[in-house]
Amino acid sequence: MTLLVLSALVVAFCLGIAGVEAGRLISYPPHIRTKRGSYIVEFESHIPKTHVSRFHAMSDVSVDRHFTKVLNGISVSVSKRDFDPSHFAQMDGVKRVWPVRYYYPASTPSAASNSSSLYLHHATGVEKALKELGVDGKGIKIGIVDSGVDYNHPELGGCWKTEGCPWQYGEDFIGDKYNEADAIPIIEPNPTPMDCAGHGTHVSGILAGRGPQVRGVAPGATFGMYRVFSCPINGEGGSSDDILLQGIEAAFEDGHDIINLSLGGGAWSEEPVAVACAQIVQQGVVVVAALGNDGAGGLQTGSAPAIARGVISVGSVDNWNVTSKPGIITSAQGTQKIALSMPGDSKYPFDFDSDTPLEIPAGGEDSIVGCANYTENMSGKIVVVKRGGCTFNEKALYAYTAGAIGVICYNNVAGDMSPAVSNSVPIPFVGISDDDGKHVTDTLAAGKATVKAPKGAREISPSKTGGQISLFSSIGPSAELDMVPLISAPGGNIWSTYPQKLGSYASLSGTSMATPYISGTVALLKQARPDLDVRAITRLLVSNGKPITDPATGLKTTPFMSGAGLVNIYDAIKSRVQFDPPVLSLNDSKISHIQGYSKLESLGSVRWAARTISIHNTDCKKSLHLSLSNAAANSLSMILANGSFSYSPRTWPADTSSVSEDTLPQVYSPNAEKTIGPGKTCSVTVFIVAPKGLKDLESWYYGGFINFTLQWDGEKTTSTQVVSYGGYNGDSTIQDVLSPPSDGLPALVDTVTGEPVNDLSTLVIDNNSTKAILFGLSIPSRLVEIMLVDAATDKSAGYMVQGYNEYLARTCPECSVPYVGVPLTKTVFTDSKLTNVTRVPAGKYHVRIRALRPFGDTSVDSDYQVWDSGDFTIA
Repeated sequence: MTLLVLSALVVAFCLGIAGVEAGRLISYPPHIRTKRGSYIVEFESHIPKTHVSRFHAMSDVSVDRHFTKVLNGISVSVSKRDFDPSHFAQMDGVKRVWPVRYYYPASTPSAASNSSSLYLHHATGVEKALKELGVDGKGIKIGIVDSGVDYNHPELGGCWKTEGCPWQYGEDFIGDKYNEADAIPIIEPNPTPMDCAGHGTHVSGILAGRGPQVRGVAPGATFGMYRVFSCPINGEGGSSDDILLQGIEAAFEDGHDIINLSLGGGAWSEEPVAVACAQIVQQGVVVVAALGNDGAGGLQTGSAPAIARGVISVGSVDNWNVTSKPGIITSAQGTQKIALSMPGDSKYPFDFDSDTPLEIPAGGEDSIVGCANYTENMSGKIVVVKRGGCTFNEKALYAYTAGAIGVICYNNVAGDMSPAVSNSVPIPFVGISDDDGKHVTDTLAAGKATVKAPKGAREISPSKTGGQISLFSSIGPSAELDMVPLISAPGGNIWSTYPQKLGSYASLSGTSMATPYISGTVALLKQARPDLDVRAITRLLVSNGKPITDPATGLKTTPFMSGAGLVNIYDAIKSRVQFDPPVLSLNDSKISHIQGYSKLESLGSVRWAARTISIHNTDCKKSLHLSLSNAAANSLSMILANGSFSYSPRTWPADTSSVSEDTLPQVYSPNAEKTIGPGKTCSVTVFIVAPKGLKDLESWYYGGFINFTLQWDGEKTTSTQVVSYGGYNGDSTIQDVLSPPSDGLPALVDTVTGEPVNDLSTLVIDNNSTKAILFGLSIPSRLVEIMLVDAATDKSAGYMVQGYNEYLARTCPECSVPYVGVPLTKTVFTDSKLTNVTRVPAGKYHVRIRALRPFGDTSVDSDYQVWDSGDFTIA
């Protein structure tokens, strides 16, 4: 824990900006990495471009970029260290001000590769659309905002902006030297967006690959690459939202039909990139975005801009066929073959042509997972460690420091591994499944063992989890309880193109990989049906998804994980009906008797919601006959049966041998059967009843699919389309926001030792304080305040440093943000702008955290969850 505490608090002490009045100056919590002295300023829609001249006239302020298409605003940098950004917020015509934050691509090198795209294209209807309908994306323009592309790759055209080249648009906005750790990151764009990181080239192959190894979804489309991520430096390959906005705006100005965003950050639709994407959608461009890879953290882990209104948010399913590197384990018991992942960076391949000794670090749990300094010399050995406890990069660094020449990391949950390491640590790092991990550790427990992994060896085998939701895929709903993701596509263990300098091909996993797959299917749909607008495209894509069955329960996987299910683009193209809306986000609902449908009065008081679905028969010659039925999905909760909190969601039903109907959501309709004339539209009202057999206090998120069985006059065959639905089984406004006590948070800690301060009665805070308050959030919060409170009067003495934070995402041990750290000093701010600084007088104080509950009013005290620490002394 020490490393995590210290790294979080370095950010807490050095970064961050305070918030002012809601809706004007937006503040980020201290763990969010921001660019010092840089801000994005959004103007009201009616403000003319000449308004920018006022900023040019300000001393110490430089206008860096002017956004006119996707966001009416500018990005600015301030040279004066003590500049108060609330001055921007108070200027006439300013709508919002954000600190510039950093962003990262949403993928990780995966456990296996797939050298054939045919099966996944078969499962998604892409192969059938290509063969039977002849669509390949021709005439459709796709803008990719990413880390660049190796356009010289033979499977990506081997060209740049020449006649007949697939790459006709794009530019570099960042260059190769950008490092967010620098006080002023260097931005030196190159003449072309050549990729040195690999992510963008991999994404490009999924869209544009021309074979023989990689066959893209829409190889006939025309592409643009807008490079906004730099080369990985010190393990990082990030960007910032002002650069992202520049790339997104350029893609929009170049007239792309689709913009692909395999990236994410933040959890609210108020993020500047999310705001821009929502505006782009309103102007008729399809935006497809990755939901994120924080599925290990449980519910509500989706990220912006995928959660923005109108954006197609994408979840990931695992590939069906995987190709792994064989590893031969030899011991006194004999030999055993295991499946090793393939490093995405060929600079450090896991190639060992002779038997190389294996060893597990000695010591406690931190040593076994490779998250502590080794007590032994590992020179010439390959270290075997368990997943968890720290980042893969940290595991690699500990092993390398001890002299190891490689690392094998085994999974701590069922299935294959997806380890991600940067090339800053010069040893190969691979992952293996939990089953293979057990074999290796059992073998080493019995004696010595070696591994051999011949260069160039590769084996293809079926995946045990093919077609199932990837464990890493983030889970909805959004912070405002909207349904995300909308749809899913192959994203786990995807073999695609990679920069030739880094090996030409790689296997990556992430919603980053699923996102271009969906962008490609949208291109096929637009080519086949050019008359469709953005909303119609979303409707057809989503309602033709194929819900995924959970093999453990036999029910459908919740739409909060899968959206409408696996994409099927052939069915979407051939569809003759549109459902509006294609998704029903029910949020929560109050308990009452159902009104408007007398036949349901016998249900008594229940949580229910009524929704109307408009159904348009686009066949102008035949009448449509339809009927509807309900397919209940799993319900998810982060509250276990014993009342404790778990980041790994609990699933209902746990035992499928006996499932009471009242523990599943029910759907009723007074007009469950309809006939719609040619070209006509009608409406169907549905009453959705939450599972009353599940306890409110257990905070269940329920959902399912309304199946519409369709048959047109004169046709014998029927087809099915779906409208997914989901809601919260309780009163969301009373949910606790802060992490549960079982996490040991909130807590006061020593930033030097990383240890909690248990006895606050003897704690004295002076000018040299190294203490901080750590807290986590079990659900997102619109506002969290951290203040010092006078113990004698129980009145606030002021906000702590970085003690006013808006639009916070969830935290969790396995998420990209494990917790938030705020320094504890004698300094407080007496205003929410955090501009009026004062030092509190000596005396007894305690820390108070106020976290706004869902849909709470910031001015109502009872809408906050409140936590108080014990009393301590300020000298």
